[in-house]
Amino acid sequence: MADNPSSARTQAMPSVVGEQLRSEILDGSIEPGERINVRQIGLRLEVSAIPIREAIRQLEAEGLVETVPNVGAVAARVSRVELEDVYDLRRMIEPPIARRSVARMSDDYLEVLRNTLEELAGAERDSDGISGSVLTIHRRFHWELLAPAATPLVEDTLRRLWRISERYVALTRGAVLPVADTQHAEMVEVCVQRDGDALADLLAHHLHLAANNVIGGFEQDQNTPEPV
Repeated sequence: MADNPSSARTQAMPSVVGEQLRSEILDGSIEPGERINVRQIGLRLEVSAIPIREAIRQLEAEGLVETVPNVGAVAARVSRVELEDVYDLRRMIEPPIARRSVARMSDDYLEVLRNTLEELAGAERDSDGISGSVLTIHRRFHWELLAPAATPLVEDTLRRLWRISERYVALTRGAVLPVADTQHAEMVEVCVQRDGDALADLLAHHLHLAANNVIGGFEQDQNTPEPV
């Protein structure tokens, strides 16, 4: 029996809608606390309400959408507490995984890591030093540091934390760590040297500095008066 192209498109539609809404929430096009209007999204994306509601449920599970009584679904609000929690959790999880990961990296795997580092360094950046493509490659680089020793549960947990932290990076334009590229190169070098302790220490320091930068940018943004 031949596949039904129409049925396949219908099944894929929640993922397509979810990816679009996720991107708009992460880059701030849909602002924190803004209501997600199913009817307006349907008109804009030319889809029915069903895949939109399914996409919203998925984004709620990811922590990017929350339901407010008498309002409905809104883009998750942001706070310094959540931002600090995310980086605290990342510092607890990522360094010990990285320490174990190094011993499991083959020479071929290290070559993949080097290639990703080169891709990240050469990625086109916007005026604030970040772009959607940079964030995507950056996420892949950090995952490759951990993947050899990560379990599916670790991956699911980290990807959720990364989505939240990337949202704050996008919302605090310009809060990118100035020495990030240098630190990334140092991480690859200690992987080549098979020094798991050094990678764990570098990653912990990297996350500490990144947290301070993003928190500083967030606080500055929250204290900036609205234009009149």
